[in-house]
Amino acid sequence: MIGRMGRLGYFIRLCILSVLYGLGVLFFTMGGKGQSLNPVALLFLFLGSGILLVSFLSWLSATVRRLHDMDFSGWWVLLVCLFPILVLVLCLWPGIQGYNRFGPPIRY
Repeated sequence: MIGRMGRLGYFIRLCILSVLYGLGVLFFTMGGKGQSLNPVALLFLFLGSGILLVSFLSWLSATVRRLHDMDFSGWWVLLVCLFPILVLVLCLWPGIQGYNRFGPPIRY
């Protein structure tokens, strides 16, 4: 993943992904209710799992790009996975103003 993402873009992406994640959880729980797995329940389980996977991968990509804006390696995302409170730090900590090793500064 190459590029940088500013604080505002990261925060907006988190808000959108939170809604998408909630939708995935809703579909997944709707498919898991009941004793038997009929075709409709399997469809909801499949859709919910897909939405959860897409939202996680999008969050991962956005977090790596945000770390790049702060001139950190993308491998620091493992620390963010272990301590989710660091997402708040990523939303508030300013990025590097000029060029860094991950590209030019963000333009709005």
